[in-house]
Amino acid sequence: MKLVKILLPVILFCLTNVCVAQGYPNRTLKMIIGYPAGSSVDLYGRAIGSKLQESFKQAVVVENKVGAAGTVAAESVVHSPADGYTLLNTASQIVINPFVQKLSFNTEKDLTPVAQTLSISYVLLTGPNFPANNLTELIDYVRKNPKKFNYGSYGNGSGPHLAMAMLQKASGIEVTHVQYKGSGQMLTALMADDIQLTFDTTTTTLELLKAGKLKAIAIGGPKTVDVLPNVPPIAQNYPGFNSDGWQGIFVAAGTSDAVVKKLNLEINKIIQAKEFRDLARSRGVAVAPSTQEQFAAFVKAEFKKYEQLVRENNIYLE
Repeated sequence: MKLVKILLPVILFCLTNVCVAQGYPNRTLKMIIGYPAGSSVDLYGRAIGSKLQESFKQAVVVENKVGAAGTVAAESVVHSPADGYTLLNTASQIVINPFVQKLSFNTEKDLTPVAQTLSISYVLLTGPNFPANNLTELIDYVRKNPKKFNYGSYGNGSGPHLAMAMLQKASGIEVTHVQYKGSGQMLTALMADDIQLTFDTTTTTLELLKAGKLKAIAIGGPKTVDVLPNVPPIAQNYPGFNSDGWQGIFVAAGTSDAVVKKLNLEINKIIQAKEFRDLARSRGVAVAPSTQEQFAAFVKAEFKKYEQLVRENNIYLE
């Protein structure tokens, strides 16, 4: 009897999880995207939502809730029921926001990572006439002209800002930060030589690189990317350097483990299918299948990484 009393709650918990997962989903799901229509987060999120609709045989409604670098969307999911019917499709900015702005929620505690979907490389860029064709030449040239050059980002705490902070720390170069309202404005300034350096993703720069309007110096991630096979990673010069971005899906904390795992399995099937892989590859992006546990551990490590980087560089949103 003592053993039954001990085991009964465990058995009931397991049975409840199984029943929840077997019945899930039985109504419309909602996917919240914190970035505007036409953005890469929106593009891939809608592609995943469409396939989830097919596999689950339930409608998946996509809503763009834009604002505060994805925070508005994240907050709405935090306050949604923890039942797996509201999904947050977001970008790696989610692990940076807690350290550069005040939030009304605790990202680590109030959201559960479900599945990473993509790994997105940042590229170190210059204008086409910048007198350096590789990282060694660029670092040497900038060192000889300290504080002469400007680099762009789309705001304090954004991916390009933090990637350049990492490069300055690793290499010892000094360049001046100039903020823009978005990637398009920043890249226009780079082509006009208003700024001389920046980081941006392959998704936004690939066509400009192909047209010769920008020059790719090095890859911010730990390895080369298929669409830029001759551009080496910064890690060749500075081991351990990694400024890769990513996308992934979260739900409200407290969602059943069985539901989270069911979502993870379905999302992994979708991103590993040829149609989705081809969509990603066309923009220089790599799919990133993982178990729920692997993604949760990855997110935890990303929080630690960016907390340290933000504090070392005294970065905050203005």
